[in-house]
Amino acid sequence: MTKSPPEISHAAAGHESIGLPSADIDCDRPRGASTKERLLAAAGPIFAQRGFDDVTVRELSSQAKVNVAAVGYHFGDKLGLYRAVIDHIRGRKDQRFPTPDNTEPDPRKRLTQNVSHLLCRMASSGEMGWETQLLLREIQRPTPVFEHIVGVVFRPQFDHLIETLRELSQSELQAHQLEQIALSIVGQCTYYTTGTSMIRMLIAPKHLETKFNRNSIVVHIVATTLASIQSGTIQDYEQLITDFLVPVSESCQSAPLQYTC
Repeated sequence: MTKSPPEISHAAAGHESIGLPSADIDCDRPRGASTKERLLAAAGPIFAQRGFDDVTVRELSSQAKVNVAAVGYHFGDKLGLYRAVIDHIRGRKDQRFPTPDNTEPDPRKRLTQNVSHLLCRMASSGEMGWETQLLLREIQRPTPVFEHIVGVVFRPQFDHLIETLRELSQSELQAHQLEQIALSIVGQCTYYTTGTSMIRMLIAPKHLETKFNRNSIVVHIVATTLASIQSGTIQDYEQLITDFLVPVSESCQSAPLQYTC
């Protein structure tokens, strides 16, 4: 079993380099755990490894060492158990990394708090290994639970980002531009926490420790975001870059971004 990276707190975040999420599947069921707890502990890693559709209730019950009827009794059905696993992950993260209340009057500090919170929550999934795998699988192949995940996990954080960015831009940016910037922030946090294997290959070790620790990444994301918003030149650059675009090749036209299910 791979060794889990050390716990990360907001105070110590700057002293930890980004860790590689473990690929190990570990059910880690505590002694004396209830039937419900055993099912939750066993189901998460299995769902992450194989996906919701390819796992049977019998397999989940066998792994948890409980009666096959226990899934229906405690969760209603397999989907109910899957939803409970997602909620269990969210509850654990909420307890460890409470969402900023957004009462900070300085929007620059508020943006820093939001980015730090987002990065820490994403990076903490790597400590369990399967949590990142499960959430990425859900994004790539949504189940009926996905709308619930977006509503209770991603939407509040996204709305906080949009509101802060709107205040920073002083209404100079259009709604779709604020949304694009917010998604760029989320995308950077996602890559820095899930692309660690590639980052380790691309970046010199001496820089990984000093320039790619969590505080350094937060500073980079916030600084570049502030520079792009407050310079007041996003519209000018968008027009300039649009002029740079070459006609889309036939092969690229056949592979557009897909936003429909």
